[in-house]
Order: sequence, then C-alpha cells, then structure tokens
Amino acid sequence: MIQAKHCDLCENRIANLEKGLTCKLTNRKPDFNNICSVIRLDEKFQEKLEIANLELEIIHRNKKSTHLTFYTTIIIGFSLIIGGYLFSSWTIHNLYLWEVKIGIIVSGFAFLGAAYSKLNSFRRKDNKAQLDKIKIDEILKKYGIKYYPNIDFKEKNHGIQEVIIHLEFKNWAKKKHHNIV
Repeated sequence: MIQAKHCDLCENRIANLEKGLTCKLTNRKPDFNNICSVIRLDEKFQEKLEIANLELEIIHRNKKSTHLTFYTTIIIGFSLIIGGYLFSSWTIHNLYLWEVKIGIIVSGFAFLGAAYSKLNSFRRKDNKAQLDKIKIDEILKKYGIKYYPNIDFKEKNHGIQEVIIHLEFKNWAKKKHHNIV
C-alpha cells in the first residue's frame, strides 16, 4: 500500500492491531491517491531520513576495508588450497600426512567461504540502506521536498563515534540540527 510509505514518515500515524493504520487527524484509514493533504513531516520523518543517510554513509566508508578483507581472504584461501595440493607432490606414505594435506585444503575452502560471506553481507546491507533511502526520497519528491545531507564524523573516543548530521531542506519549513551518538 503506497499510503503506508507516506504514513511511516508522518507524525499523525496511529497503528494498532485492532484498527490497523489510521490517521490521528481524520481517525480513518489513509485514503489518498498521490499525496496526503494533512501529512505532518516532523521529528519522525527527520529521524528516519537521518538514519537512512547515516547508514548509507557508514556503509560507503567501510567499502574499501570490506573489499580489502575480501581479496586478502581469497588470496589466503587459494594459497592454502594450492599449498595443500602441492603438499601431495611429496612422497607421502603416512596417513597422518594425508590428513594434514586434506586439512590444509579444507581450511582453504573455509577461507573462500568466509570471504564470500563477508562480501555478500556487505552487499545486502548496502542494498537495504539504498532501498530505505530511495523509498524516503520517492515520497519527498512527490511533496517537492529536496534535501542536502551533511554528515560530520567526529574523532572516535573510547570506541564511541560522535556523528553530527545536518540536513538542509529546500521547500520544507522546518530545519533542524541533530546530534547522534
């Protein structure tokens, strides 16, 4: 339902198990075609917009390290597989040495699996963050609202990163400055 996307950003949204999604102002279910005439985009909207932009920025900042980890793990995995295979060129008559060889090759495949798992996890997070942002942007486009995010990552202290998010809006009256820790 397209109305639910609008209502997720609205301060007038009421959701309960008995009635479902209703509007606080009209006390009815959302009933509009393209835009809602009584939509109220305030704290809930801005918080979702900030979170969507922040998540996407964090993922993009971690892209290089994720790819570096992926390629390093792939190289280690293939090296173990090749090393385990070449280990058999020795004259092996002992069952224990065969177990070592197989163990080396299996650990190489484990490294390959871990590398692909990490890359797939990164891609899933990236796709989800982009989709969340696109959903919000589509709704804002219908209302003619444009925004320009400015995300400032402060110095990390004791494992805590302070982030200041400033959203500058065009065609929207409310402009706020939030600090997220």
